Amino acid sequence: MNKIKVAIVCGGYSGEFEVSAGSGAVVFESLNRAVFDPYLVFIHKDRWVMHDEKGAEYPVDKNDFSVQMGGKTLRFDAVFVAVHGVPGEDGKLQGYFDMLGIPYTSCNAAVSAITFNKNFCKQSVSHTGT
Repeated sequence: MNKIKVAIVCGGYSGEFEVSAGSGAVVFESLNRAVFDPYLVFIHKDRWVMHDEKGAEYPVDKNDFSVQMGGKTLRFDAVFVAVHGVPGEDGKLQGYFDMLGIPYTSCNAAVSAITFNKNFCKQSVSHTGT
């Protein structure tokens, strides 16, 4: 059985970077290694990098969300979104993964965008009659 290659995406562009990194580490440690091959991907404002278990960094190709390692291309089967704040909670990452056709954990881009904007979310809910 082939294991599912999961990118655990953490970090982000907000002040919650460290909290997100901690969330990502918990997910990384918790995934069942018999089923999943987890990879930690950190999103920084100036770069996206995957860290291996020894701490080495590998740049993420944003064109297709792949990583070059040891002369081979690593492509992920799925993404666990552990980014707190922007761009994980505002729908930007979800839209990016939708365009690439990579499944992810969390709601879709539209729902993320609506719920991230609290005032717009309140207005949307109040107009539904609920």
